[in-house]
Amino acid sequence: MSDSQRADSQRTGTILHGVHEGVQVLRFIGEVRHILGPALERYLDRLLEQRPSGILFDLSETAIIDSTCLGLLARTALRLRDLNMEKAIIVSPRADIREVLRSMSFDRLFRVVGELPPVTAPTRSLETGRYKEDEILAAMLGAHRVLMSLSEENRLQFKDVVEALEKESGSRR
Repeated sequence: MSDSQRADSQRTGTILHGVHEGVQVLRFIGEVRHILGPALERYLDRLLEQRPSGILFDLSETAIIDSTCLGLLARTALRLRDLNMEKAIIVSPRADIREVLRSMSFDRLFRVVGELPPVTAPTRSLETGRYKEDEILAAMLGAHRVLMSLSEENRLQFKDVVEALEKESGSRR
């Protein structure tokens, strides 16, 4: 990725993917927000069908990751648990992001670490395409429902968000 591409991805958010020694690596760069939700959800669904030997979410270059994308990561962790597979790893050198993960009970679902030895950089960008607002809304709603299921604190924190998304979803039908 060139320096100008990296600067653009810092602002708009990019998810790169690749494989390092059999482990699926997803690197989140820049501002990773709900607009990437449908693409991330579809990619993770396909990935889980393959039953990978491991998944690593690299947040080392993440400036912002919103609750929709966090919910999709949580959904993946719950599915890995249901499949009796290894916990996914989340890498973030940023204490503020690790604190958000801890506060949302991610430390129960993932191995959350501050750093890992260098891994081969993923080079393929997730195909984001254009998604309809209904698809983005559905990804947001599903992700927030998962977050609510993780703890009582999350249920209280995201209750109003889920209700608003349900209302919006119902008004679009």
